[in-house]
Amino acid sequence: MKYFIKYSFKRISFIYISSLLVVLLASCEDVVEVDLDAGASKLVIDAEIVWIKGTDGKQQTIKISRMTDYYNEVVPKVSGAQVYIENSEGETFNFDESEAGFYVCEDFIPELYKNYTLYVAVDGQSFTATEQLTSVTAINKIEQRTVLDFSDEEEIEVEIFYDDPIDETNYYLSDFKSENFLYPEYILSDDSLNNGNELNDSHSDEDIFAGDTLEITHRGISQQFYNYMNLILDASSANPFAAPPANIRGNIVNQNDPNNFALGYFRLCEANHVLYVVE
Repeated sequence: MKYFIKYSFKRISFIYISSLLVVLLASCEDVVEVDLDAGASKLVIDAEIVWIKGTDGKQQTIKISRMTDYYNEVVPKVSGAQVYIENSEGETFNFDESEAGFYVCEDFIPELYKNYTLYVAVDGQSFTATEQLTSVTAINKIEQRTVLDFSDEEEIEVEIFYDDPIDETNYYLSDFKSENFLYPEYILSDDSLNNGNELNDSHSDEDIFAGDTLEITHRGISQQFYNYMNLILDASSANPFAAPPANIRGNIVNQNDPNNFALGYFRLCEANHVLYVVE
């Protein structure tokens, strides 16, 4: 028996928007503007180190921004930060700002199962986080088929297969992207009921067509990041009046004021990256 937790930001957004439209149209014809509090402008550190199989993994990017008002379409980028990563042997990898909010390292050395610590200094505050680089097995094959959706309409399903290592606990995060998708499809899974077996992740969508190119990234992740993503995706799929994911803490700690934490999670993943052309 397989055990997967699957989430689609695209479908979640559609459900929420549709539900709210039904409520608004049923209650009144006037435009309703909700007055939302701006809230604190928290720092957001998007620090994913991804070592794609078959590459040297030297070039890595960390993005730093701030939260903004709900109706603001421009995300404030953070410039002038000092960013570097240090491995457990004391080797330092500097990330230099290439453009506003983007910090790039050209000589990173990824090593499986080694611990790395992220350091970010900005606006007089110091932030740190430590994680281990997690491995992933190779994708064995990719298959596609035609399936029926909830309305009995045909749509294309694409499925990846990979062998789970035996006698160890593994956690995975896959995403499927396409220029036809408003948001990626994220699939979070573990091997709790399938240790050592061939596993699979699949995605079907009415917006997948023959000739499309799907960008598939399949990562090995740590248990801590798995738990964090589980909370994030659960919050995203809960009712729209529940506590937002912004209240969920990652592993990035403010050394000056622990209560003034940054949003985001520092993670290091080995990954498969595949461009699949739909037949």
